[in-house]
Amino acid sequence: MSNTIPIYGLNPVVAIEDFGERSLALHCEDLRLVELNATARDLVNRLDGKTPLETVAAAMAADYEQPFETILEDARVILGQMEQLGIVEPVQDES
Repeated sequence: MSNTIPIYGLNPVVAIEDFGERSLALHCEDLRLVELNATARDLVNRLDGKTPLETVAAAMAADYEQPFETILEDARVILGQMEQLGIVEPVQDES
């Protein structure tokens, strides 16, 4: 397969607690806390380890009434940061 479609899921060692508009992600292996804003939390909520990022971004673009390209780029940036922090992880496509 020449083009891999990114699929992400929450890292199983991460717990998230919501506090109104913001959330805290606790990485349970190293006890690191990361604050998530409402948009980042919404993105994480939509990551099921099965749905491609483009599909997640399209749903968010529709919900937020924003251009798909803008939401997709923002999602890539946010996911890149969260992946570095160990909050989310890419899921391998097993098809």
